[in-house]
Order: sequence, then C-alpha cells, then structure tokens
Amino acid sequence: MNDIDKILIIEDIPEVSVWLHAQINTLFPHRQIDHAESLAAANKAISQYTYELVLVDLGLPDGHGSTFISAYKAIAPSAFCVVTTIFDDADHLIRALRAGADGYLLKDDSESEFIEQLSGIIGGRPPLSASIARYLLQQYRPINDEPDIVLTQRETDVLTLAAKGLSVKHAADLLGISYYTAAGYLKEVYRKLQVNSRAEATVKAVNLGLINPK
Repeated sequence: MNDIDKILIIEDIPEVSVWLHAQINTLFPHRQIDHAESLAAANKAISQYTYELVLVDLGLPDGHGSTFISAYKAIAPSAFCVVTTIFDDADHLIRALRAGADGYLLKDDSESEFIEQLSGIIGGRPPLSASIARYLLQQYRPINDEPDIVLTQRETDVLTLAAKGLSVKHAADLLGISYYTAAGYLKEVYRKLQVNSRAEATVKAVNLGLINPK
C-alpha cells in the first residue's frame, strides 16, 4: 500500500464524497486526495496527475463511471480503479468488471467493512464487497415457494418514484429523507422481490399489484 501516493474520488454527491474521503484518509493517511464531481472533472484531473487509486461512482451527471475506468486503465493499467456505488445488481457489476474495475464496493457497507474490503482489493484479495458476494450467492439458491411480498409505505414510495425514472437522490429529496435511507429502502425492495435491477423490480411490483407508477 506504500505505492499509493495520489488518490482520486469521482463522486457527484458532496456528502458521499466527504464520507469516502474520510475512509480513504483512514486507510491512506497523508496522501494527496483529489475530488471530481463528473467525468469532465475527472478527465481534467488525470490530465494533471497520475493516480494510483481511483474510486469511481457509476451514475455521474455526464455519463457512466465505467467509461472512465476503461479509458483510464488504458493509460494507467497498474492503477487501482474501484467502483463505489449503491447498485448491487449483476448488470452494473459485470459492466464495471468488463471495463477493467479492480473492485466493486457498496456505499451502504459499514465503515469497517468498506475499509477492510478496499484494503483487501489493494492487497490482491477478491474484488467484491462482502454484501455483493452474499447477494450473488443468494441468486443461485433454489426458491421453492415465493412468499407473499409486503412492502412498507416508504419502500413503496421510493420504488414508485424510481419506476418513474427518478434517481435515488431525487427520490430522497422529494420524500424528505437522506440519500442513504432511500438507497437502503430500494435495496430492501430488491431483496424482497428477489430481483437485481430497477427494471425488474418495477415489472414485478406492477405485476404483483404492489405499485402503480402511472
């Protein structure tokens, strides 16, 4: 880990960027840590410095984080590009890994889990958050009977807004709750419905009569 000198955090939500900075500073004290809130800002940063570690959000205002990963790995193949996201579905995971991501971590992991997983990625251990690994394993377990699915009011509210195309942040703002709380509700909806994407959740919830996004 002594080879990590410069670190770039690509994250468009200031509060999350501050949280990531704190975690990184715990693991890599006294390093240069820069921030970029968009792909454009990230590209400007890498035109000035070469970063040994980059934390990349996937849903950025001007594009998908995987686009940055594939481009940066082409010019700095030894750099660690680690996704930090709320998306726990296979589509986002596979796209990121195909782009060259060295790791895939969830923002709603605990601080201790996040630091341990990131340290492991730098040390060469498997590149998945523990919660992502558990989630993927769960998808391959046989399900004999699908129980009745009940969503709480807040879970219904978040899913309904997500089904209309709103981002988690926008949904959270409309509901007057924090980004992390809204992301937690959506993650719980995915678990209850046994799906791994917003589209699947919407279709299944509509078919079950759980939401009416119109």
